[in-house]
Amino acid sequence: MLSSNLEINDKKAFIKLSGTADTVSSEIVYTDFEKALNEGCTEFEFSLADVEYVCSATLRAFIKAQKMCNSKSCDMYLSGASEGVKDVFEITGFASIIRFV
Repeated sequence: MLSSNLEINDKKAFIKLSGTADTVSSEIVYTDFEKALNEGCTEFEFSLADVEYVCSATLRAFIKAQKMCNSKSCDMYLSGASEGVKDVFEITGFASIIRFV
């Protein structure tokens, strides 16, 4: 199960995700993103350092958030992802859409 901790500092949202991102819990990604966007954030960092696995529903949530960022001129990136998690983004072609730091 995926858990999330959202911290907002000025216009930056730091969203720390932990656990396994399965279909049921994948909605957390976009829900936290949307909450921070509604608070006026323009920069979004998703920390994946404690994420063990991401499913296709989670990938879709990240793509949805990235598309919204593109339309609102926001900055979004993923940090701390393991090689295994990065591989999932690369295999699906999403690594070219979403920035990793």
